[in-house]
Amino acid sequence: MDEINKGILRLLRDDGRMSFTEIGERLGISRVAVKKRVLKLEEAGIIRGYKAVIHRADNIKMFMEITTFDDKYENLLDYLNGTGYITEIYIMTGTNRIHATAVAPDVSELKYLTKMVRKKFADVIEHIETHAVKEVVKDTFGGVDYDRIRRECSKRNE
Repeated sequence: MDEINKGILRLLRDDGRMSFTEIGERLGISRVAVKKRVLKLEEAGIIRGYKAVIHRADNIKMFMEITTFDDKYENLLDYLNGTGYITEIYIMTGTNRIHATAVAPDVSELKYLTKMVRKKFADVIEHIETHAVKEVVKDTFGGVDYDRIRRECSKRNE
């Protein structure tokens, strides 16, 4: 991947709605050249999509670290994948480890989710640990300017 493609990706990561014209102006290439490169990046699967990232201050994010007895956890993965609260699922290195991220407007819903996972998959899960996010320091994909939020909070506390 050349430096121009890296530049395109960096600009789109920061602002997925940036026009081809603006990208071209920033990188010193034509709008048409940008469009061709973006299409190739999409076709190669490097750019996987564009979306609006909506920040809801009232949502609570929780991480679930699950260790299973063995590697027969397909039904657990299917259950997690079908749950509206789960936003991410990863199979981790190490022995039989799954990481899932859940988001809900109320902590009671996340507690209920954890209780149901424990109950439904008691024969599969060796250990489950959950942690609610206390504060987000950096979120590259969240589209939130946390420095601005901190400055606003500081002003309110003065």
